[in-house]
Amino acid sequence: MFRLASLRLLESYFRHRWLYLLPIALMTLAAACAFVLAKPVYISRSVLYVQKESFLASLTSIRDTDFTWVTPAQATVNECQELLQTDSFIRSIVLQTDRESVMSQGPSVVEETIEWAREAVWVETLGDNLVMIAAADEIPELAQQLVNGTVETFIRWRIQQDREGSVAAQAFFAGLIDTYEAAVEIAHQDIERYLLDHPLPVRGDRSEAEVLQIQRLQAALDLTSTRLANALNKEEEARLGLTQAESDVRQTYLLLDAPRLPAEPELSLKRVLINSLLFVAAGVILSGVGVVAGALLDRSFRFPIDVSHGLDLPVLATVPAPTQGRRKRPKATRAKKGAQTPKNRTATETEAA
Repeated sequence: MFRLASLRLLESYFRHRWLYLLPIALMTLAAACAFVLAKPVYISRSVLYVQKESFLASLTSIRDTDFTWVTPAQATVNECQELLQTDSFIRSIVLQTDRESVMSQGPSVVEETIEWAREAVWVETLGDNLVMIAAADEIPELAQQLVNGTVETFIRWRIQQDREGSVAAQAFFAGLIDTYEAAVEIAHQDIERYLLDHPLPVRGDRSEAEVLQIQRLQAALDLTSTRLANALNKEEEARLGLTQAESDVRQTYLLLDAPRLPAEPELSLKRVLINSLLFVAAGVILSGVGVVAGALLDRSFRFPIDVSHGLDLPVLATVPAPTQGRRKRPKATRAKKGAQTPKNRTATETEAA
């Protein structure tokens, strides 16, 4: 049985040997190209610790930190991945790297640089509260700058997001304060004008109409003063929110591992060589599968042992392999060889006589 299997495999290979050598040749060529074109890649990493709620937020209720069923790390990763799809966020990252100088060379270069940064940076979770921000590039300094720029841009974006509400509230109440201050000033002037026009009588008390009018003017003054005081308090809270926003974000996102300058490439030549050998091994496996499949699918009888094994009959004789017979000489050659010269013909006739 082993002899039959060996003969069938050898016959299957040598019958289409060039076809079976093709996968090995192609995978070897691909491995050679990968080895020649491979370049060292440096990866820089940074780790953030994300708190569900900072201490400042718990005291001031500056924002709602309800992450529902999503962990703080996963919520941060989802938010950061969405921001990485925007050009403005990527441009802010690039501006903090050495590639900033190429951003003024035209729209095509800008687009290419943005795609480069978007493909180089990625974010993933390391647990419920840990987020890893990493970047890969052929230049170690650029990898470190990309990670540092991503962390700083994301934190600034969160600060700006929390500041926007406070800035809008402060601008709104600042406008109300001007209006209420003008109303208070008008109310004061109305009371003063009325008291000047209706001074206190020398004898007796004021009339009921004057008392009611003074009370009405005083109520209007009190109302506008209360509104002004409320607007001042709200404007002060909004101004305080601007200061609290940055402190809250800095407490929520703690930088545990700062991005380091990678000293060694992640993809070394030794690793590239191993990957290339894996390509060649894959080609050999494909060729071996093809040889085995060809031997299994071939049902023809090619050896005497096939007849004995397949039909269970004795082999009495075998037809020899065809050999190339001698070539027939051309008729002209045979005629020339058999032709006689005049001298020989005369000698023949004399012997005959």
